Amino acid sequence: MAETAAAVAPHPERVDVTAASVPAPLQFREAIDALTSLGLRTAELARNDQRSEALAADAEARTLFEQVFEQFPDAGERSLDLLIELYGGTDAQPREPYDNSRLGVLQVVLATELARRQQTASATGEHARADALTQALLDATPICSTTAEMADRCLHEQPYLRACHEPTVLHLLHLAGEDLVDRDIVTHLLLTLWDNLKASGQRSSSELSQLALVLLGDSDPSKVVAACRQLLADDHYRSLALAWLRERDDRALATEVAQLAAQELPIEQALQVLRELGPMLSHTRGVYLGLAARAPERIADAYREQLAADTHPEMRRELVMGVGMLPDEVGLEIAELALQNDPSPDVRIQAMFAFTVHAEPAAAERAMSQVLDDPVVAGDAKHLGAVVLALQNLEQGDPNTVARLGARLRTLPLSPQSRELLDEILARSLPGGGTGPGAMQENGE
Repeated sequence: MAETAAAVAPHPERVDVTAASVPAPLQFREAIDALTSLGLRTAELARNDQRSEALAADAEARTLFEQVFEQFPDAGERSLDLLIELYGGTDAQPREPYDNSRLGVLQVVLATELARRQQTASATGEHARADALTQALLDATPICSTTAEMADRCLHEQPYLRACHEPTVLHLLHLAGEDLVDRDIVTHLLLTLWDNLKASGQRSSSELSQLALVLLGDSDPSKVVAACRQLLADDHYRSLALAWLRERDDRALATEVAQLAAQELPIEQALQVLRELGPMLSHTRGVYLGLAARAPERIADAYREQLAADTHPEMRRELVMGVGMLPDEVGLEIAELALQNDPSPDVRIQAMFAFTVHAEPAAAERAMSQVLDDPVVAGDAKHLGAVVLALQNLEQGDPNTVARLGARLRTLPLSPQSRELLDEILARSLPGGGTGPGAMQENGE
């Protein structure tokens, strides 16, 4: 009977272990959405100081990225197609955090895929796949501002643009001249192409500079700006380009060239260009901030040199602003040097701003009081207006400091606009708007 029972017992159901262990194929768009959600979750966990959870979410995202690149050899093209599908017609529209996160994911996929293909091309000499993805990005550039920005982020100052892409870049330059593509982005692409051609030996610096000389006479501003940058980067042509800019006396062009020089040229060359073009520049604050972020010690040295020579007060003011707005010891050191030694009231006022942003309240009050001790400042409504603006930086600090400085400023010849602003500052900072007896006793009123 036991044998009969054994014979009729049903066999256990077989399980296909191999099939069960193989993960289901990824769907590209679903993977991008999952990476987007993981990115937002990781950021939220980090903001909430949930470090271990944030690290776990980040590890999960990294694993999913690896799976995407393993499963999709055309991940770059798929990302670009998805970018165009989702954002190809959304110029100038505000985006939700989810969209910004998804754009970041698409950028990571594109940038990583370009780097992977470039690495393969460098090892094998076969550039077809890297060139194709680069060309696709260039072709998508005119579609909308989002695709143009993506091309800029992925291609600017990268080795992917080559001679085969030159016709498309020059076509984009033509479109930029008609305001159909962002001029700054196309200028970045052209300059990157030129740098790559020079680095690869396909064009010499002299050949590129000779081409740039031809472009100086073009009516297209994009070509002129790119030509100026190439010539300013060439030791043999820099003086010629600066002389051409001074003779042309186009302040808008000079400002655009100065901004590009500050971003693209080595620090010493950029400083020379800014010094030479200084009299033509109406607004350079962002330029010097960018330079100071790149090389704060060198910008501090540049200020010391100009102060010792007592030359270029406008440039000294911008140098102090550039390095003084950085949150480090060098900025306050230069601000102190300027406050005590610079003969220009404008430079000392700029140094005072650095103290109100980064120094302790007592040091900020000392700096503002020292500036107000100068009769040139105390008797000039424009200078006083700058001091009132600086007082805004102290609103969240010690109200007694604001009361003392406000009371002193009220006794000085402020413009109506500055007096109104001062009243608003005191009203926000002090009970009774700073009109009580405690505030006025500082000045004997």
